[in-house]
Amino acid sequence: MQTTEHTLFKHLPEQTKPEKSAFNLQMSAVDTWFDSLPMANIRVATKTIYNALKSTNSQIVSYKKRLYFLEKIHEPITELASNLKKLNLNRKFPLTEKHKRIATLIQKLHRQISIGYKCALRDLMNCRIFFLCPGKRKSMALILTRIIRHHSLLLIAYYQFYSSPKKALWSELHQLFLFADKEKLLNKKVPDPSLMFTKETSIKTLYLQILLVSIADPYRMAQHHIYSIFNQLEEWSSLADIHQHINSDDKDALVIDLSSDSHPAFVTFQDVTDKTALWTLNTSKLNYTHLFEHFDGPEIQTTEINGELLKQLSLSWGIAPTRQHSRRPAKSKLKVAIGLNNVHFVLNGYNEPEWLQSSPSETTKTLELKDHPSFSSHTIESTVKVSDIWGEVFQNTSLSSNNADNRDNEDQDLSQQQLDSRDYQEWEMVNESIGGYCLLWDHSGSINAKVGEIMAISHETQHKEGYWFVGSIRWLKCLADNKVQIGVQIIAPNALAVSIAKFVSMQEGMKSRAILLPAIPILKQPKTLVTTALGYEARDQVMLDEYRLINANITSVKSKVVLLDTLETSSHFSRFKYSLAEDFYKSTKKTTTEKASEDTLSLDSDTDFDSIWDDL
Repeated sequence: MQTTEHTLFKHLPEQTKPEKSAFNLQMSAVDTWFDSLPMANIRVATKTIYNALKSTNSQIVSYKKRLYFLEKIHEPITELASNLKKLNLNRKFPLTEKHKRIATLIQKLHRQISIGYKCALRDLMNCRIFFLCPGKRKSMALILTRIIRHHSLLLIAYYQFYSSPKKALWSELHQLFLFADKEKLLNKKVPDPSLMFTKETSIKTLYLQILLVSIADPYRMAQHHIYSIFNQLEEWSSLADIHQHINSDDKDALVIDLSSDSHPAFVTFQDVTDKTALWTLNTSKLNYTHLFEHFDGPEIQTTEINGELLKQLSLSWGIAPTRQHSRRPAKSKLKVAIGLNNVHFVLNGYNEPEWLQSSPSETTKTLELKDHPSFSSHTIESTVKVSDIWGEVFQNTSLSSNNADNRDNEDQDLSQQQLDSRDYQEWEMVNESIGGYCLLWDHSGSINAKVGEIMAISHETQHKEGYWFVGSIRWLKCLADNKVQIGVQIIAPNALAVSIAKFVSMQEGMKSRAILLPAIPILKQPKTLVTTALGYEARDQVMLDEYRLINANITSVKSKVVLLDTLETSSHFSRFKYSLAEDFYKSTKKTTTEKASEDTLSLDSDTDFDSIWDDL
């Protein structure tokens, strides 16, 4: 049977004595090399550090020298990888070949430094002479925290690009945790300059940090939310605890199987054969009430986190609910429009709204977009041909007039897709349930799908006329062979394209697109309005403009309404209950009058009762 140590070290590279031309790991030489790094030039700095890592990982050298070098580049690598990752965020999926290579580079940076720390850990463990390895346990705790930190950042990179982590990555992380537990190092504090909100951490804190992100199912989150939650858990993970499962634990306890290499999830005690690998996760302090109490306090360090996200997280970290409706396999083609503008476009009969068509500035923009693909909103990048990843990653993103006519095929395809996306795309249905669909994108090119985006679906693929369901994307995952899979929750079976404008100081503001969703009495769902993510909030008074069939004519009907409670919000849209302004203010006035009456007859008031004695 293989030991934990053998499992951790079995894939380390073969090492040889360094040649004279090899990277010099003498501490003074490392200092000189590090001070000369052009950190302002991200391309050169990244390439230099990466090559130095690969070189040193194949050298036989003392663990002290190796550790000194790794500690020098630990924080810079974290920062460089974060900057690289920004180049891939808010892109269409599946990623283009260039951006896939950027993602691979990020993964390799974290993997190479993890390998370096593992080499240092192996050599430290083999050190049996005390004076040659002073502070052995302290150094072991430091190395283990660094490995887990870079493994965690590697996983976050996978999650932010909605791809599946490499095989054995989670198994390796579990093994590191179990090894630290065996050495009784779980709670030993270690300083870490790469952390965002705290100055020090521990192996247990780091492990809980990435474990809780994974359990919260990052494939259901927006890209920026994944990293925000990960950083916030630098502090929040102290609210959770994990210990080896014992028989006295509650039968409904949250149990994790650390022998698994799959995405971490809560398991049922009876379903696991190897009970020794079970650990109990206590998340009782991560409930919604407790988190919301700290929402406006110093514990919330990022503005990316809101009440809706807290609610989603608390549900994920509690006893996982069972699916209400089972999914059944289904194979068919569907028309799909993604994004508020595109949903509005197809619901409006594939026409721009009349109020938008009559706007000279908007008309000009539309003509420019159709006549000149280079004015589309996707990032136009340089077409300079390069022979390695470094030039590809850090090339100039500006496009001069000299090379505008020579843009590469990839940019032309993306421009064309940008124009085509004004209509709809054809997706394949994988399975369906009463509440939604699982859809597959299996075409060339990328698609602008985002978690939390509004969308419309129609089964009528042969004709433009069709019945549209309105829903939202709840999760997204990139599969092999450039395929993208999404989970869609249906919000309403039909909808109406309308316009709304804020009504302030008796003046109507600028119009914007909105979707009017009907009431569904059987689900106790009221009429709602889907608006842009920003610009509207509860208690806003807006002018609602919809087209109705009146006396055989399509007529614009305006209504003044008040937005009530927010039922749903994401990075891409908000959904409000609403009421006619007249009804809202009548109801408010009635409530105020009733309350005043109650106050008049309250026991604490000084009401004159002389007029009612005769009535008693």
